[in-house]
Amino acid sequence: MTRRLLARVARSLPYVRRVLEHRDRAVAQNHRLREQVDLLTKQRDAAQREADKLALGLVPSHAAEPLDDLQVLFIVTYGRSGSTLLMSLLDSLPGYVIRGENAGVLYHLYEFHAKALSARDKWAKDKPLPPQHPWYGIDDYPQSLALARMRQLVVDTIFRPEPDTRVTGMKEIRWWMPNIPAYLDFLETLFPRARFLLNTRNLKDVARSRWYAKNPDALAHLTDLEARLTSAVASRGDRGYHIHYDDYIRDPTVLRGLFEWLGEEYEPDRVARILATKHSF
Repeated sequence: MTRRLLARVARSLPYVRRVLEHRDRAVAQNHRLREQVDLLTKQRDAAQREADKLALGLVPSHAAEPLDDLQVLFIVTYGRSGSTLLMSLLDSLPGYVIRGENAGVLYHLYEFHAKALSARDKWAKDKPLPPQHPWYGIDDYPQSLALARMRQLVVDTIFRPEPDTRVTGMKEIRWWMPNIPAYLDFLETLFPRARFLLNTRNLKDVARSRWYAKNPDALAHLTDLEARLTSAVASRGDRGYHIHYDDYIRDPTVLRGLFEWLGEEYEPDRVARILATKHSF
């Protein structure tokens, strides 16, 4: 039996050799395919980065100058603080277009972007997700392209600067979000030259206004909100400025500091004319 077994093994050696050779060729081919896939992935990622860079150079149709030359200003405040009056003061400056409230729509852009980034970071691996994966595509969320398109959207639909606009922006009184600094970070990412103007008022007067009359906890709520807004704007450094309604109503020359921060000329007659005009509704 031993001779028979040896004879059988001898006859099978060529077959085993061919199987091993086939396996080696398959392994080598698989290695080459992996290298090609890696190369194509790198080329795709490079092309996407170039597309994102091109997107960042988009120019809004409403602006006469490139977007990089447009300064952006956000009025940060709460209801019944005199922010509409402040907005009018700013809009009286040549080249200023500061828009009013918009129900906090920019915060929804922040949520959209934050959730997309979170999902991308969770699922992005060394290799792209296949079409069979339930999160297919999110690993390739184009961050810079998304920011460029959101930036364009805000300028063209919310700010809508005129051809001669130098400074644009908006005021916002809705700050329900839990992490205000993170939201301001996002606004600065959209608009790297953005500045933030905090407007406050005597909170007891604000709490007694028609806006808060039915809220027994209005004063406590406003006190907490003002503290959070003050901290968030202060964290902007030189890009943040704080004015108080009661101060500039009592003495309009207090606004000189604001105008200096803005790099604008303080004109007492124009300021007096705006302050004498009834605002809000």
